[in-house]
Amino acid sequence: MSEHKESALLLWLEEEEIQGRWSLAQPSTTIGRSEDNDIVVDDRWVSRHHARIRVDGPQYIVEDLGSKNGTLVNGQRIEGPRVLVDGDEIQITPLIALTFVDYGATAPLPSEAQAPALVLDDEARQVYIRGRLLSPPLSHAQFTLLALLAEQPGRVYSRDEVIAAVWPDDESTGISDEAIDAMIRRIRLRLRELDPTEFLVTVRGYGFKIEID
Repeated sequence: MSEHKESALLLWLEEEEIQGRWSLAQPSTTIGRSEDNDIVVDDRWVSRHHARIRVDGPQYIVEDLGSKNGTLVNGQRIEGPRVLVDGDEIQITPLIALTFVDYGATAPLPSEAQAPALVLDDEARQVYIRGRLLSPPLSHAQFTLLALLAEQPGRVYSRDEVIAAVWPDDESTGISDEAIDAMIRRIRLRLRELDPTEFLVTVRGYGFKIEID
């Protein structure tokens, strides 16, 4: 039986968006093209029963099930059972990478749960989420945008205000909505590394705000 109080996850990320999310709560989770797998990947590159992730005490172990094209972890084909660590990328098809997220590496400790949800150190340009440091740090532009929204949580900042803060030396007409939205998505993805809470809220037709509990 697993010793984990909470299960690890597999995430399918595509262009920084979560396309799939699976819990590894079972003692064994199978991946393959056949419908009887726990995670079904409909791709001709994938074998009917391609790979398995099993729980062994505190560890999660991935193993290939004799697939035709093999299973890769971090770009290297595995030859036998492989212990997974937080952030490992599992590939059973060249087009899809499944990211292993270990609950023990990402969940806040009980004492951390009492810490403020989100704290920004403007001088060091660091972000703390429930007492934990976000590392590596956000880029300069990402931190600037987050700091702007955090000045007044709950207030909606317009896209023009975002542009003026993040791209002060550029003409506002040269910054597309897509560029702003892409940066918001990147920040959301980074914050999710430590907490699944959606801190950043898009207000359609106007701008963005931050909500901190």
